[in-house]
Amino acid sequence: MKLALLVAIVAGVVSSVQALGRIPDDRERTWEEEDVIFGDADDNRRCHTQNDGYLPVLQPGKYADSAFHNCFRTDTQIYEYIDALAVQNPTILTKFGVAQTVQNRTIWGYKLSTGNRPKSLYFQAQLHAREWIAGASAVFTLSSFLDDIATNKPTPAADFNLYFVPIVNRDGYQLTWGTLRYQRKNANQVDLNRNWPSKYPNPNPPSQSSEVYPGPFPFSEPETNGIDKWIASKKDEIDGYVDIHSYAGLILYAFGDTKLPIGGGVDEKFAALGNAMSAKMVPVGSYIQQPSWKLYLSYGVFPDYIFRTYNKPAITIEVVGTDFVAPVSTIRTRGKEIYNGLVEYAKQVVIFNGGTTTAVPPTTTTPTTTKPSVTPAPTTTKPSMTPAPTTTKPSVTPTTTKPQC
Repeated sequence: MKLALLVAIVAGVVSSVQALGRIPDDRERTWEEEDVIFGDADDNRRCHTQNDGYLPVLQPGKYADSAFHNCFRTDTQIYEYIDALAVQNPTILTKFGVAQTVQNRTIWGYKLSTGNRPKSLYFQAQLHAREWIAGASAVFTLSSFLDDIATNKPTPAADFNLYFVPIVNRDGYQLTWGTLRYQRKNANQVDLNRNWPSKYPNPNPPSQSSEVYPGPFPFSEPETNGIDKWIASKKDEIDGYVDIHSYAGLILYAFGDTKLPIGGGVDEKFAALGNAMSAKMVPVGSYIQQPSWKLYLSYGVFPDYIFRTYNKPAITIEVVGTDFVAPVSTIRTRGKEIYNGLVEYAKQVVIFNGGTTTAVPPTTTTPTTTKPSVTPAPTTTKPSMTPAPTTTKPSVTPTTTKPQC
């Protein structure tokens, strides 16, 4: 009897501790929690079957309500959806190539412009493949901006052209839909948010097996090299840059590779920008502004390089959460937070760069809209608008472990 009891206790302990490192992010999880993660892609595929047929019924002014946002989507679905938005809004939304990936996939961007403004803002997501909520929030924000334009509501597009790159790490993102849900790096196993030039060398260079391996040299990867060249071609146009990640609930700014202040009042300007954004990202207090190094020292990150090179406000938004796998029920909630934050960011960029800001007026340009040339899938019923069931999935326990961003 005692032996049987001892065996049961040992089995319980084994099942509740870290699952032998199946996920490479140094966080302790139970086997049940890891099963949720490994089943995430299949859960979302089931969600896709329940939330199909959304392309033929897309309506200007109601894009944020689309069943597209009921699930996390593959890169093919994401591009098909935004392409359909571009077909419906041909005068204000255009598609362009930004760079190529290791596996020669095109990294697509979309320009939202209501009048060829002289200045622009740049938003990117999914430098890290596993951070699905970051890309979903970027696409939701683009959808919401288009809705605002269609309904004559205030929008940053009244003052800026808006560039969206929803998936930087396409190769890695595709891997996350297979057996590598927590793939962070690109197909060369390089962390794309450590592959930018850094003023200070890392005193403890990560090995190739590290999740933060920076590559053999800055811009060694076609993704970062291509984006750098594209940004350089727009250097006189782009006034602000936002890199969207998950899941720390932070607004981060320079620097990540040193604890030294920027000086000249710039640290205070970044803090003011971050505080203004945080105040708009309901619930207030969910997002905290701070220099990147306060999370941890990080070398070769995108915002540091951009700020040092172009002297423009480059920030990281860490979408709030408890893990890199997020419930589909949070897509719109997180998306609205990022939308509100970016609306405020557009106002604060003007102040940061030495101008003044007033309330953004409604966009007066009436977009030309057409129905997308999409053939509906054969169906006799209205497409379902409910997310995939999640009642049987155990929740992922919140943690104080800092996510690698």
